[in-house]
Amino acid sequence: MRVKKRFSIRYKFLAVITLLLILCVGAYLLIAVDALKLDKEELVFDYKRSLVTTVASEAESLLKKSLDNIKLVAHFFKNRDGTNLKIVEGILEADSDVIFVSGSKNFKDFDTVFYQNSSYFDTYAVSEKYFNEELIRSRPIPVDKIQKNGEAIWNATIVDGPPLIGFGKSIVEENAQGQPIGQFAIVTYIRADKILKTLQQVRLNEVFVLNQDGSVLVHSNPFVMQNRNFYSDDPIFLRAKSDSMKTSAFKYDNDKMLGAYSKSYKDQIFVISKVSVEKAFASVRRLIYRSLLFALIVFSLAFIAAILFSRSLTRPIESLTLGMRKVSDGDLTTQIHVNTRDEIQLLAKNFNTMIRDLKTSREELEEINRDLENKVKERTKELQERNEAVKKAQEALLRTTRLAAVGEIAGNTAHEVLNPLTVMMTKIQKLKSRLENHIISEARFLKDLTSSWEKDYGEGGFNQLVEAWEEPSKVRPQQTLWEEDIENLKKIGTDLHAEYETLMSETDFLIREGMRINKIVQKMRSLSAIKADPKPHSVSKLLSDSAKIMADLASQIDAKILVVGDGDCIVMVDEDEFIQVMVNLIRNSLHSIRSRKQADSTLEGQVTLRMGKSGKNAILDIEDNGVGILKENHGKLFESQFSTKPNHEGTGLGLGISRRLIRAFGGDLYLKSSSFEGTAFVIQLPLTEIIQMKEPA
Repeated sequence: MRVKKRFSIRYKFLAVITLLLILCVGAYLLIAVDALKLDKEELVFDYKRSLVTTVASEAESLLKKSLDNIKLVAHFFKNRDGTNLKIVEGILEADSDVIFVSGSKNFKDFDTVFYQNSSYFDTYAVSEKYFNEELIRSRPIPVDKIQKNGEAIWNATIVDGPPLIGFGKSIVEENAQGQPIGQFAIVTYIRADKILKTLQQVRLNEVFVLNQDGSVLVHSNPFVMQNRNFYSDDPIFLRAKSDSMKTSAFKYDNDKMLGAYSKSYKDQIFVISKVSVEKAFASVRRLIYRSLLFALIVFSLAFIAAILFSRSLTRPIESLTLGMRKVSDGDLTTQIHVNTRDEIQLLAKNFNTMIRDLKTSREELEEINRDLENKVKERTKELQERNEAVKKAQEALLRTTRLAAVGEIAGNTAHEVLNPLTVMMTKIQKLKSRLENHIISEARFLKDLTSSWEKDYGEGGFNQLVEAWEEPSKVRPQQTLWEEDIENLKKIGTDLHAEYETLMSETDFLIREGMRINKIVQKMRSLSAIKADPKPHSVSKLLSDSAKIMADLASQIDAKILVVGDGDCIVMVDEDEFIQVMVNLIRNSLHSIRSRKQADSTLEGQVTLRMGKSGKNAILDIEDNGVGILKENHGKLFESQFSTKPNHEGTGLGLGISRRLIRAFGGDLYLKSSSFEGTAFVIQLPLTEIIQMKEPA
């Protein structure tokens, strides 16, 4: 069968290579140009943000140092003797950026000079009258802004003068009671050389520093500073004043310009940077032109190489094609002969081997097909059995996981119920003791008294009863029996009323503890995570309530619970859960004290709840003088199921739950120290109160 050659494989090869080259080079150029533009744009934005941030940081640092110097001068404003002036000059001399410092009591005459840098005068060839006469005349001090806003920053650079920044602040003088009694102003002139040097090193961007009014403070071109230009209508400045962001970079003016700004020193200083998009991306265009030229060179060389290589490649391929056509027609006796001594010859040999293998495989395939159906059935049966086994294992694992989860929740809940339940049992035992020792004795005494009255009344009637009342008392001879009985009845009434109030208080306590148990059980019933209801609470009150709850248990082992600390602080916690944590820690401390008392009966057990502050956190120390915790157990304290107590006294869940509750409030619980003479735990919680300090205007 002859095949008419319509288009040679050689030309197809050349066409494919050419098309691939065009596609690859074109795709590369498109991707490279797009990526380069994006990368360049991000790089420009990052550079501009970094540039304005750096300059803003320098300006803020300069003004903050000047503010510190102003506060120093204000301290000695009214006491300007020789010693104080030398101290001020010595400190200001170390700050090379401060040139001149003066003050005014009436905000008009700034004739009180505290410092002037003589070396600066020599460097820039200015006289000592430059600041009090020529500079103030050309750049008046904005006294009204200093009085109204408390401080002002302005351009102090004049024609043919050195680059300077003016900075003035209003100082309010107060008496010992903090009441204002006077006001004066201090002005300092700061050299702008450092900022100017940084701006002059920038080649691509135009960068300048403005104050709140848009007046130029520092510019890379000194003439702009001398002419006192304003940029209050500049779109970058307007956006910086209206935007809440401190630093930003963006496009504007229909994406023709790139701008960036950074605000510093209480948003009174604005560092502005601008450059045209055409200027910023000029290097990108040059790189694109070079890439196009390089791509054309590569394309030309590749096309010439493809022409030379195609002829030697296509002939052996035609032989391979002819041989494979015969094989596809079913002739498995065909052999392909290629003498190119390269990979194509190896490919031809592999084709010949493949043809022989195909012939052998055809014969084996017929036999395999006969056994395949039986093997498929056997394999299917095995897979079904395995699937059943896997399904059973998954169901067993699911049941085990559910049981483990329920067990853990039940264990946690049981431990948390144990704390209030222990306190309730202790309180009930105390109530029982009070009933036996006080109420019953009072009742017996009252019964004896009424029996005596009934006896006298039964023997002689009311007259006999009256005569018996008038007899002198055997216990108190100066009183009659009637007076003694009345006094005893009053005492019984007073005692019963006191016992009634005590019983009501203890009953309320038991009800609250019962509500705690009810809340814990309700959480267990819902099988949900702990959902606290944090509210602001006084730490002092929470510690006092916790100490009262555990007071009975402490009295049983003859121990004290002390709450100490200066002042109070407010934290955002759930009251029940916080008390739950404190009760658990105090209970552990009392157990530790009881264990130590068994070896030392003279020990005076004490648990100290100490409250303090550290920065923005409340720090609570829970310290005891018990037996302590072994060092090898420190790392296991907060692990689930770990406990050093006997099984009937502890489950090992309390500290882990307590830490989880405290961390849910944004704090932490950790071991501070432990030795044979006691243990200290620390609870750290964020404060909720914020103290705001206001500076005088």
